[in-house]
Amino acid sequence: MIGGLIVLIVTGLISFEIISRMKRRYPFIDHVFLRNLFFYHTLLLFAYYGYALLNSSDSSYYYQKVLYNFRGPTWLDFYGTSTIFIEFVGYPFIKFFGFSYEAIMALFSFFGFLGFLHFYIFFRENIKFKHKLFGFDLLKLFFLLPNLHFWSTSFGKGALIFFGIGLFFYGISNLRGRVLPVILGGILIYYVRPHIMLVILVSAMIAFVFSTKGVSLAWRSLFVVGASIAFFFIYQDVLSLVGIDENEFITQGLDLTHRATELTKASSGVDITSYSLPFQVFTFIYRPLFIDAGGLLGLIVSFENVFYLFLTLKMLTRLSGIRFLWGGNFLSKSALLSFITISIALAQVSGNLGLAMRQKSQVMILFLFVIISFLDAEKMKLYQASVIKRARRARLLELQKEALT
Repeated sequence: MIGGLIVLIVTGLISFEIISRMKRRYPFIDHVFLRNLFFYHTLLLFAYYGYALLNSSDSSYYYQKVLYNFRGPTWLDFYGTSTIFIEFVGYPFIKFFGFSYEAIMALFSFFGFLGFLHFYIFFRENIKFKHKLFGFDLLKLFFLLPNLHFWSTSFGKGALIFFGIGLFFYGISNLRGRVLPVILGGILIYYVRPHIMLVILVSAMIAFVFSTKGVSLAWRSLFVVGASIAFFFIYQDVLSLVGIDENEFITQGLDLTHRATELTKASSGVDITSYSLPFQVFTFIYRPLFIDAGGLLGLIVSFENVFYLFLTLKMLTRLSGIRFLWGGNFLSKSALLSFITISIALAQVSGNLGLAMRQKSQVMILFLFVIISFLDAEKMKLYQASVIKRARRARLLELQKEALT
């Protein structure tokens, strides 16, 4: 426990220093909010730690496997993608520096917080207006949603992939000056979840090709070429990970029914294999919804899911919202395509609601960016209309003055 507190203090000081440097580089950020966000994130770390003590947790399994050399006596024995990579990252801290379970949890919570910092910059530099919901700053409210923090505070995939996705979208927001974050974020996503990296690459490529807003043709072309090369090298690994060969993938597509069936064996399992694809996706994104909450955690997430439903209806009940899905810039398109495609893929394997809550926490922030981007575009239209109206009024006054003289 003492080791965990020491790591928490050290990473807190590092986080505050990073926030101070970000403030100097990006004067528009609210550094006080980000410092408070660290404490909020830490509070959810303690909540997850308590949850892990009372329930079986992947984080404790990862720790035990590293501690007792489950995969072999050397660090390289733990090298690989997916679950193995989590153990690989934790290995030097556990074996060389003697990190306790609490200490490694605090370290990975720090990785998750770095994801929030990069997502915050990504949001703030692309959202021009302040948006209120029931008197609260909507952007800040997004970053306080508990499910996003809860699953990104533990020794597991959630913290690292959230950090990786945050780096990647922070990078493509200013591709000319942030090639390194794009590469580092992409590598991190690939090693944690290769199939998610594949989806994000394809989604970003499509968005870059079919968007003329916000990025030059030269940089669009450069990104597409680089993404195509990366796609060539990783797609075979993705197919191997899901257990099918290339010919089967081409002729039959990606059938994940067998994985969904296995996951329904859990105590919180829901047999989604009998659902239609739209209802599978709805289950993944918007459930539990109170009636199937199944405990305090599910109840809290139910409130969050109602919030997601409200935002979805707020956008899709407007014709302009539907138009925005097609006509947004490359960032909103990349976020939208990544979110939809990942949701469709994960919805087919999230056979229990607990797994759905955990997995969707990694991508829901992309959905939130699409929503607030739409609201920003709507506000921009109103602003531009008011500017034109004022300009016309000023011109009319000038003409009246000229007529009088």
